[in-house]
Amino acid sequence: MTADDGQSEVPAGFVAIGPGTFMMGSPTTESGRSSNETQHQVTLTRGFSMQATEVTNQQYRDLVQWAYDNGHVTATSASVRDALDGSTQELLDLDGFPNCEISFSEGTFTVDAWKASHPVLEVTWYGSVAYCDWLSLQQGLPRAYDHSTWQCNAGSPYTAPGYRLPTEAEWEYACRAGTQTPFNTGFCLAASTEANYNGTYPYTGCPSGPYLGWTAPVGSYPANAFGLYDMHGNLYEWCNDWYGTYGGTVTDPVGAGAGSYRVLRGGGWGDYALSCRSAVRAFNGPDGSYGTFGFRPVRSTS
Repeated sequence: MTADDGQSEVPAGFVAIGPGTFMMGSPTTESGRSSNETQHQVTLTRGFSMQATEVTNQQYRDLVQWAYDNGHVTATSASVRDALDGSTQELLDLDGFPNCEISFSEGTFTVDAWKASHPVLEVTWYGSVAYCDWLSLQQGLPRAYDHSTWQCNAGSPYTAPGYRLPTEAEWEYACRAGTQTPFNTGFCLAASTEANYNGTYPYTGCPSGPYLGWTAPVGSYPANAFGLYDMHGNLYEWCNDWYGTYGGTVTDPVGAGAGSYRVLRGGGWGDYALSCRSAVRAFNGPDGSYGTFGFRPVRSTS
């Protein structure tokens, strides 16, 4: 462990991603693009480690059990709620539709049969943030988030010592992994071999494929050039940022200063290919929990 409390080390299950400059958003010629995808140059001056997969049901179950046992959350058969900094925000909707795959009874969380390696769903933005903080606390690191204001490291996520959600810029940089095509796989996204989405509706000029109709176990498809799995499809992934407009040449962007919606990226198992493009920007209220929302944590490196 290094003197900077380990920020130069890559946590188990994470991959190291170096700093760099890339074009964020989509060119005006990209089929199916939206007007909120203004292409612009972004520089990230700090590297980061990102979990190679979306957080699984088993990972969330193990950490929420630890959080419950340590008084960081409260739980009923219907819901997990926050208990840090006076917050009572819902973190995980246990009885949410279509179905959360984690249950709680008599002080114990369990995962549905055969669902341990599937990504956790029905998790709110708050529940994603809370997971990052539990991971920090379990490892003896400072929490990145204040649960009374929900700011990350007082508005400076890139210098947070603990785990956190990726900024929107970090997420797209990681997804693209050096590519500028609609997908990190190129101009098409094969539902049969490259991602879990509704293959009945392929991208423009591309062949159709299967539609699983639900999540696939994480890592079921090949990783991108950075070693990250399921950056397209499976579940939308929460990002740290408030949703807002963007553009211009920027360095280490943090998104809007405030807002009503948090950013989601990547598309989900029920989406058409065009909604799984690297540049697509989705958003929802931070208390939203659905069967298409998940996340993966990051940690800044020195």
